[in-house]
Amino acid sequence: MESNAKAMHETTLENRGIDYIAESDRNSNPLNVFFVLGGAQLCFSVMIIGALPIVFGLGWWDAFFANTIGLFIGSLLIAPLALLGQKTGTNGPVSSGAHFGTKGRLVGACLTIFVALGFYGLTVWTGAQSLVYSGHKLFGWPEGNTVLVACALILSIITSIVAIYGHSLVIIIEKIGAWICAAILVLAILVFLPDFNPTYRGGDYLLGGFWSTWLLSASVALSIPVSCATLINDYTRYIPSATKARSLILGAGGGMFFGCWLGMNTAAYLTTMFANLETPLVQGIIELSPIWFVFPLLLVGLIGSLTQGCFALYGAGLGLETMGWGLNRIITTVMVSIVGLLLVLLIVFVYEITDIINAFVTLIIVAISPWLTINLVGYYLFKGQYSAQQLHETRGGLYWYSNGFNIPAMTAWVIAVVIGLLFTNTTVFVGPFVNMLGGVDVSFVSSAIVGAVIYYMMKKNSLPQGLEVGTVQPNSEESLL
Repeated sequence: MESNAKAMHETTLENRGIDYIAESDRNSNPLNVFFVLGGAQLCFSVMIIGALPIVFGLGWWDAFFANTIGLFIGSLLIAPLALLGQKTGTNGPVSSGAHFGTKGRLVGACLTIFVALGFYGLTVWTGAQSLVYSGHKLFGWPEGNTVLVACALILSIITSIVAIYGHSLVIIIEKIGAWICAAILVLAILVFLPDFNPTYRGGDYLLGGFWSTWLLSASVALSIPVSCATLINDYTRYIPSATKARSLILGAGGGMFFGCWLGMNTAAYLTTMFANLETPLVQGIIELSPIWFVFPLLLVGLIGSLTQGCFALYGAGLGLETMGWGLNRIITTVMVSIVGLLLVLLIVFVYEITDIINAFVTLIIVAISPWLTINLVGYYLFKGQYSAQQLHETRGGLYWYSNGFNIPAMTAWVIAVVIGLLFTNTTVFVGPFVNMLGGVDVSFVSSAIVGAVIYYMMKKNSLPQGLEVGTVQPNSEESLL
């Protein structure tokens, strides 16, 4: 116990990348997973999603239940995936090679990089906005792009340092950030309670009717946990194999649900008090706030950007390493940090780019959803048994399948993504079947279901030949010799 506690409090630079985590080095626990997944969601970029039901025209209680039910379903979906990292001792994209093939794992790697950078850009941008608006209200600072860029640079540098440093420092930051941001958001509920009207009934429904608008809001909330699917195993790979599955599932699902639920419903709560719903969330909250409470809100912007930012960059760095270019984690994390900074600058100077990025993230989630469900079905079919050694083979072996690709998984994923795109409704792309459902975007829901069903039907009678998967010891040191 003492050695594990010491290991978790050491803040040495992590030299390990996507390679297998030996049992002797697994010093984490489900509570750490809870804080990482929960703390990363307590930021303005996720809170903006929680305010959308109010913006869409729903009343307070309708928005509350849309957020809550959507998040609950999404958290239930992603929670079991935490077991995959524990069983394989590596990150999500590499683990997915058991189901998609040694080369097919590149699907997960690309999805990880794109979605992480998208959320990173939005997180740093909203964090910088909070610093600018807070500084203006407290000290009269200007609100132009120059100050916004300066704040974004500061946040980018800090988040990059934490992500480059690695796993142990990320967990420490997430734990501290989760407590601070959660406390401030709870305090915000109390501070604004005198102005809150629980009977707030909303305005005109975005899609013309209550149920279509409510379903849209719930599906948007559901998408937030799903978007993190490729990043979960960055942390569960450090969980000892003796840890009970139930504890790990509760840690992952509970952390994701609690972090999103508190941040998103607090945002919806505050948005009901806006005089103009078109006011950007960060600006509106700070304008609504009494002077003395601006500084705590500034902390949410600063710390929330740090928790979400380092979470995203760390995962993107591991994802880039998975591409197989021979670069180690530190170098790949530096590379994605630079790209992330450039993306933030693009957002600052091209304001309309935020709509494009939001739409792009939505499209990526359409691709992540079947990736998630295919891996869950694969875990069920494989009975949670994997060869850790052969997951890292570059050619041949148990997971080579057809020239490195598992045809059933790849086929199911491609078909699912195409089906999902047909039901997509964004500012950039509108699928031809959207109007059939009254404008509700069910893209990632449909792609998730289609991917799982097709993969199961194609794979259930054709598990890997030549080695009985169920007999493979997934976490044994001997399997790596």
